[in-house]
Amino acid sequence: MTIRTIMLAGAAFTALILAPGAAQAAAPTPAEVERLTGTSDESGPSIDYSALDTIWRGIVFDVGHSDRQAPSRRSPVSTGSLIQVASTSRYRYEGNRVIFHLLEDVHREGVADYARELAEIPSRVALTDLPRDEQLAYWLNLHNITLVDMIIREYPVRRLNQHDVDGVNFFDAPAAVVDGVTLSLNDIRFNIVQAGWDDPRIMYGFHLGAVGGASLRDEAFTGDRVWSQLESNAREFVNALRGVDSGFRRTEISPLYRQHAALFDSVEDLKAHLRLYAESDVDALIDDIGAEPAYLDFDWAIADMTNGRNGCSGPTAGQNIQVTTVDTTTNNAIDCATLPPQAADLLNVVIERRLEFLRNGELGRVTVRDIPTDENGNPIGRQRDTGAEEEHGGATVNLPGRRPSPQPEPDDDGES
Repeated sequence: MTIRTIMLAGAAFTALILAPGAAQAAAPTPAEVERLTGTSDESGPSIDYSALDTIWRGIVFDVGHSDRQAPSRRSPVSTGSLIQVASTSRYRYEGNRVIFHLLEDVHREGVADYARELAEIPSRVALTDLPRDEQLAYWLNLHNITLVDMIIREYPVRRLNQHDVDGVNFFDAPAAVVDGVTLSLNDIRFNIVQAGWDDPRIMYGFHLGAVGGASLRDEAFTGDRVWSQLESNAREFVNALRGVDSGFRRTEISPLYRQHAALFDSVEDLKAHLRLYAESDVDALIDDIGAEPAYLDFDWAIADMTNGRNGCSGPTAGQNIQVTTVDTTTNNAIDCATLPPQAADLLNVVIERRLEFLRNGELGRVTVRDIPTDENGNPIGRQRDTGAEEEHGGATVNLPGRRPSPQPEPDDDGES
């Protein structure tokens, strides 16, 4: 069999175009969705995401799994003031973070170039030629790198649900052009992936740039591992306070399950899905989910290290205070020479948590549970056998054909 290798140049493409003005991206038509997600043979081209792995490893801070301990310590304030500089959320020590405040032009350009090149792939290889698992990995990676690229261009920003791009809600604004179809982030999430993959696990692949959502992995999704990667994300999310919580004397679940209600046949189906990943303390809460589930308040705080504050350059750089000028404009600068207090607080919690796991012998431990199955031996909760561990033959799409952008080196301010 002849192996085709498709190299993508490192030059910037012009295919990724944002619509002018305040136009909202129109939902893709059924014919367009079919063209973008049509069925495919189980063999075919695969995409090499090694460059995306390098990007994520360089800018994503791995917070690790939640210990389900609600924060009890006081949130840090700026030295010499009573100004609150960090989130007071119950979930502020959960979910991976992107180090937006440390990114330099070379990193911003690398992310933007990669997002453009990924959107350009269908001009080289038809998406319907990719195996289904490759298609899914492609859409998850495109969504997440495009979202991070958009945040970089808007940063600093505190809450994306309250942020507009050219007058349009962040998630509904035109984000990428794929095979001639203009898509928003919500289009990719709901009109492409949820419509094309009727499986609850897909919801854990979408990073929303917020603490309350699924974590951004420090590696790319790949066709041969996408389902095991999604299950890893599901396990982290379900067992985190932001997934299932009883902090208000009743079991509440993330509103993400309400947004993706179409993936569940019933509340019992949802509960069976949660039990697939729940550890014992969370499993004990699931029976309390009623016929009309109670939902948590989604934490829209930006998933970064500084709670949406920047200020590493310019005349106010180095001021770890809230500055108000005569014309009432404000600047929430941070001292970039030292680790900001809110970032130091998160880092300390992560270190303490890992030490506790180590003392208890839990790091690296694999927990095996009896997962409920149907008469055919399939897990209950509409989890499908996708054959994700099988290797697909066919061509490899090398993306991109250039040296990855240099990434920040670990240093004493806590990045690792």
